[in-house]
Amino acid sequence: MYKFNQFIAVIAVVSSLMMGMTSPVLAQTQSPSATDLTPLQQQLKSGNWKASDIETRRLIQQWIFPKGDVYAKPEVNQIPCESLKAIDTLWKQASNNQFGFSIQQQQWQKLSPKDRSSIEFFGKKMGWVRPKPLTETELQEKWFASTWVMESEVNFTPNAPVGHLPWPGISQERVMSLINEIGLGCGSCSIDAMYLQEERNYTYLPAFYNRVNTCLASNPTSLSPLETALASGNWKEANRLTSLGILDLAGKREQTYLIATDTRKLSCQSLKKIDQLWVKYSQGRFGLSVQAQIWQNLKGKSYEDSLKFEKAVGWTGTQPIFDLKSAPKGHLPLRPVLSDGMMNAWGGGWIQELSNRLKSCL
Repeated sequence: MYKFNQFIAVIAVVSSLMMGMTSPVLAQTQSPSATDLTPLQQQLKSGNWKASDIETRRLIQQWIFPKGDVYAKPEVNQIPCESLKAIDTLWKQASNNQFGFSIQQQQWQKLSPKDRSSIEFFGKKMGWVRPKPLTETELQEKWFASTWVMESEVNFTPNAPVGHLPWPGISQERVMSLINEIGLGCGSCSIDAMYLQEERNYTYLPAFYNRVNTCLASNPTSLSPLETALASGNWKEANRLTSLGILDLAGKREQTYLIATDTRKLSCQSLKKIDQLWVKYSQGRFGLSVQAQIWQNLKGKSYEDSLKFEKAVGWTGTQPIFDLKSAPKGHLPLRPVLSDGMMNAWGGGWIQELSNRLKSCL
């Protein structure tokens, strides 16, 4: 992906940031950080790998299949980075770095699967693809799972291959329910069963590990693109990196904007880091906290107040001002909208909610 992925990875715990373009209504939603991982933590602590695997799949599938339709295109970008990282950490700690998404991701990156055969080769490394084809007799029974192992064949022991767990498949119960319906006259059930057991892997795995890469590929040097842009005074590039990076973290690039409630989900740690960099390199003239303070000084509450805010930060012009000396205080960064941001303060209450969120992070 683009170079700004280096930046967004280090703040991957940010599941979303700022407000969207249209919605003034603030619905109550659960924060990714509020995801209850207690059952998973307890199962992993007790060494119950099978129960841990089932719970992990339940958590992941609630995000990628929000309507419960496992035949739909998996919405992998809806997996909150903060939750994905927390799940991965629990698995690595419990298994002494034998299992976990990041362990799998290391092998995925090393092999760089690009087609069907290379994806199957990755599956063999993980222990998810049969080391040898089924015999003719076995194939009669498991024709729908000829290449990839079924849930009953997953190795839920400490002797499993490195990266074997969590298993990315669909439960055997779900697959077998389709097989049983074939005898009842279901014409499409055989195709559906093969899709869930076999074909799904060739599209799901690349998409999933792309999301894992975005969320987990963090290291101390990952912030360099944003920090380099800010340190060099390249305010336009820094603004672009911030806008696109936040959209990617929220999984909203295709949507091109964020909705109002996303502000309530963001990690205080990551929000502060983004803000600190802007404030540091602009000598206190730019930054999210600078904008929030201006809003608070206006005692802003309404759409009319947002118009006053826009005037105060210089968002009433026709073009952004990417110059530290001539831009008004609080002018940057712009509200994140593909691809460079938007000079608009409201967008469903963006500045109001951002100010409230920053205040709660103190």
